[in-house]
Amino acid sequence: MLPYYRITSARQARFIEEMEQMKIYDCHEHLPPEEQRLQGKPDAFTLFSHYCKLDLCNAGMDPAVLEKVLWEDCALDWKWQVFAPYYERCKHTPYFRAAHIALKHFYGEDELTEQNYRAVSERIAKANTKGLYARVLRDACGIICSLNCDGPLENTNGGLLHQCVRAREFANRQDVLSFLHLETAEHVTLEQLEDALASFVANAAKQGAYGVKFMPVPFLFPQRAEVEQVLRQICSEGKAQPRANPLNDYLMLCQMRLAQKHGLVNMIHTGYWNDYREMAPANLLPVIMQNPDMRFDVYHVGYPNVREAIMLGKAWPNVRLNMAWTYIISQHFAYDALSEMVEMLPDNKIFGFGGDYYVIEKVFGHLCMARETIAAVLADKVARHELTAERALRMAEKMLYDNPKEFYGL
Repeated sequence: MLPYYRITSARQARFIEEMEQMKIYDCHEHLPPEEQRLQGKPDAFTLFSHYCKLDLCNAGMDPAVLEKVLWEDCALDWKWQVFAPYYERCKHTPYFRAAHIALKHFYGEDELTEQNYRAVSERIAKANTKGLYARVLRDACGIICSLNCDGPLENTNGGLLHQCVRAREFANRQDVLSFLHLETAEHVTLEQLEDALASFVANAAKQGAYGVKFMPVPFLFPQRAEVEQVLRQICSEGKAQPRANPLNDYLMLCQMRLAQKHGLVNMIHTGYWNDYREMAPANLLPVIMQNPDMRFDVYHVGYPNVREAIMLGKAWPNVRLNMAWTYIISQHFAYDALSEMVEMLPDNKIFGFGGDYYVIEKVFGHLCMARETIAAVLADKVARHELTAERALRMAEKMLYDNPKEFYGL
């Protein structure tokens, strides 16, 4: 067993050992093409980008300074000097724990210090060679493939990455212009947008996309006349709209139906991010109720509206709940959510892991935290005689392998 786990029982340890031997489908990442990583100049501070930077900013670090620390090729000594005070405030959080596990496993240090940041930077630069993604995902993690968002559809990294597309949103004139590749939008019609979206989703399916990712809005099912009026306001008058507007509502639903038509999954970000009130899982309820044949993968279990998400899985056969991102938001929340889902849901309903990263090494750190949490939940269920050990291990295997394989047809 790897040395990175917080063990609370012998049974949890045994479950982790078994889970380390399981092959895994990684149910959500944001990995850029490997070539993009190799062309950069990563250093010790690269490991603390992405979600760690949210905690660093919340601790008071200037965002502009932080961007220089994370991504610019400048003096390491200066980087450490401005980074260290905020790092000290944040390094106990789950975001940083995943980074620290990766730091230890791949580069030999428990934490970043004044004594080691130069040596770690040298090791990261030396490891930044072709095959990095396979060494992390396949060799270190046991991942068969990662369902990836934001990468080019043709970039599969030898089958290691499986790409999706993001749904298009329409809240201002530039959204329309950029999607239709136009210089002027005064005479754009709703039919024109519908036809372009049909081609967009069809082309994505033809190129091997596995799904369409949505940031939900409160769906109100507007009448077509109202939708066309908003389109005129946006295009002819240049009047920007909030995300939750009749045109966006209508065209989001249009894209969901197109995804269903082409056999793609609707992957829905729910909860935490920006104005999370707009992304409540309950927003999806009327769409799910009216479209029982659509497949919905509900990301992040809706945190902080967790029970709304769980109820979608409880009530509707076409909904799955995805634990992507959850263990690094809060392992306490992830434990409680998973424990409740194991109690309430059929065992084909849960996807156990998605790293949700664009920094490749941290996928490994997050996976260790996921195994630790899943094993703790299942060990406690066995201790309370809710599950047998055999049943618990089979459920872990279904979360990490069978369920995503079946739902996505992998």
